[in-house]
Amino acid sequence: MRLDTRAFGTAAGIVAAVLFTICALAVAVAPDQTTAVAGYLMHMNPSGIARTVTLGSFVGGLIIWTLGTAIVFGSAAAIYNRLAARAGARQPVAAGRPVTQGAQF
Repeated sequence: MRLDTRAFGTAAGIVAAVLFTICALAVAVAPDQTTAVAGYLMHMNPSGIARTVTLGSFVGGLIIWTLGTAIVFGSAAAIYNRLAARAGARQPVAAGRPVTQGAQF
C-alpha cells in the first residue's frame, strides 16, 4: 500500500493548523486553566512561562507548525513508501471513495 506523500503531508498540516488554532484560542480565553492542563500533559509546572497570544505570534506559530508538520509527515510517508517497496508491498491505494450502487452515505 502506497501513501500519497503530498496528500498525507497536507492533511497533517491542516490538522496541525486546526489544533494550533484551538490551543491559541484556549490560551487567549482561559490562560490559567490552559496552563494547568498543559502542566498535566507535560508532567511539569509551566505556570512561570509567559503565555501571550498576539496576532503576530499566532500567525507566526500557525505557519511554522503547519509547514513543519506537513514536511515531517510528508517525509514520513515518503520513507514509508520506500520501505514498503523494498518489502514487496506494491499495491497502490485507490484514490477517492469506491462507487457503490444504491447506497447513499
